[in-house]
Amino acid sequence: MIDNGVSSYVELETTVKVYFPVDRKGVAHICCRQCDVFRPATNRCGINGELCWNPEHYVGAYCPLKESEGENE
Repeated sequence: MIDNGVSSYVELETTVKVYFPVDRKGVAHICCRQCDVFRPATNRCGINGELCWNPEHYVGAYCPLKESEGENE
C-alpha cells in the first residue's frame, strides 16, 4: 500500500477589506485597477486569479468582493 500523497484538504477562509477612492463630486471609483489585490503585471485578480478585462473601468465578472453592510464614508 502506498502511504504518500494528499488524502484531503482543509478549507480556510479570510475577510479582506479593500477601500476604493471617492472623488470630490462623490463618485466612487470601483474598478479592478483601484483594488489593492489587483495584479497589474498580469491583469489578474490577486484573490481568485481571474483575468480582469478592462480593469481601468470595470470590476471582474468573478470578483469575490461584496459591499460591506457597514456605513461607508
